[in-house]
Amino acid sequence: MRLIETIVPFYFVLMIIEIIYTRIQKKNFYFFEDSIADLSLGVLSRIFDGLILLGLVFVYSKLYDLSFGVETLAKVYLAPTSPLHWIVLFVLLDFLFYLAHRYSHEIKILWASHVVHHSSEEFNLSVALRQSFIRNIGIGMFYLPLAVLGFPVESYLIIDALNRTYQFWVHTRAIDKLPNWFEAIFVTPSHHRVHHAMNPEYIDKNYGGVFIIWDKLFGTYCEETFEPRYGLTTQLHNYDPINANVHVLKDLFLDLVKTKNKWQGIVSFFSYPSVRPDDLQMAMDRGVTDPKVWLSNHRLELTNKVHNQVYRKSAGTFGYRVFLLFQFIIPTVLTLYFLKRMHLYGLGEVSSVFALLVFSFYSLGKLLEGKKLWLTIEIPKYFSWLFLILYFYQS
Repeated sequence: MRLIETIVPFYFVLMIIEIIYTRIQKKNFYFFEDSIADLSLGVLSRIFDGLILLGLVFVYSKLYDLSFGVETLAKVYLAPTSPLHWIVLFVLLDFLFYLAHRYSHEIKILWASHVVHHSSEEFNLSVALRQSFIRNIGIGMFYLPLAVLGFPVESYLIIDALNRTYQFWVHTRAIDKLPNWFEAIFVTPSHHRVHHAMNPEYIDKNYGGVFIIWDKLFGTYCEETFEPRYGLTTQLHNYDPINANVHVLKDLFLDLVKTKNKWQGIVSFFSYPSVRPDDLQMAMDRGVTDPKVWLSNHRLELTNKVHNQVYRKSAGTFGYRVFLLFQFIIPTVLTLYFLKRMHLYGLGEVSSVFALLVFSFYSLGKLLEGKKLWLTIEIPKYFSWLFLILYFYQS
């Protein structure tokens, strides 16, 4: 995690370079409100990542300590002092990421988390930071076999950070296709543009993190042959970071409440994202669990949606956008400061501060939509900031 925190400033440098480059090239790859939403989601994910990672590391360490009566392969032949330890772990983790990523698109309860990353209609480096605040739960559990194989938690965390770091740079339209040998082995911006597309030809393709070979081996590879249209098959059409995190999960539970067939409601949690209980599903999709059949049923509809205008709703004037920037910077600084000192506080204090920070980003989401709810949101938010600043100062 510290490796990621060290590299984050370089992420911002690369984003600035991309913004400058696209402006020079007169390519409109960034939209202010969308990018602020992306960055807000990145900060929100950091708020929760630490706590979730603590639990994940605890489980991982316990599994690592289990020997099952024998010494595992990694402990005997792949000690951390061996280069093979790091090479094998890097490849294994990327394979497990492929599985985690693929199932995050194919199982609705996992998609409910991962959908956050795909909910922008833009595609640029800021989208790489657009992550769910429970990402580590869905992805992390797929990495637990590494513990059983005997890879220490420290090694896992380092390789996981490197894997995530690699994935940052592929979120760009500024880089065209790379040399054939590189495209044949590694995930590139071209591959990942396909992955983020909602074009029917590109849906559910290119899940690899570092190596594209997994997609080629398991039949999920697709080459970029035309400019993708980015986002979801049903676009979000707002910049609210909280809504981006919960909208699919909310729909899941609403279906469970509304349906008369509770068993189908429960099963839908573990089915393809399009699956709903029959009494809530449109007639043509009832009983359809095969993604290919669903895609065939909706191909014309999706093809038409490709031509819809990209959602770009300006919140206001240049001055108002400066105001929005400060509305993002202040809770971000408070978040980063708190994360550095979180170990000094008790559970009650941590929960309270987290709630106030999440409330700040909820408020920002409303402001990004041009909604100024002074009495119910804005004034309470400013008091919460004042409280946090005084609390941090006194502690």
